[in-house]
Amino acid sequence: MLTALLAGAFLVACDAPVSSPIAGPRQPASPAVSDAKARQAAFLNRIRDADPDHRTIDRAMLNERNELGLILDRTVEMGKVPQLMRTVVIQMAREFPGQDLTVLAYTPSNPPHKIGTAHLDAQSRAISYQPAQ
Repeated sequence: MLTALLAGAFLVACDAPVSSPIAGPRQPASPAVSDAKARQAAFLNRIRDADPDHRTIDRAMLNERNELGLILDRTVEMGKVPQLMRTVVIQMAREFPGQDLTVLAYTPSNPPHKIGTAHLDAQSRAISYQPAQ
């Protein structure tokens, strides 16, 4: 049951759109940039649609470096965070193959505090998890 929960937890609620830096007048985006933004938005929408009740992830956002930030629900047990992060990194690797990936987990506090970081090295396919100090 836990494995199913964690596998489904990847596809959990998200309130935030893909983040983008605020700059001066917009230049037309290149097709590659537009495609990347569309893929990020689709990825976040799958997260949002999977758990509309926010049972595992309160918010999720991707930054311009394609790093995924997750604000976890306060009911998520700290001991289960590493496996959740691993599951999310694996799912993200399917969407963004061949890229080094980083997923950051945060508490739902104000301001959020980092819980840990998961990283996928695209070349070696190794996944690491580092709890926050």
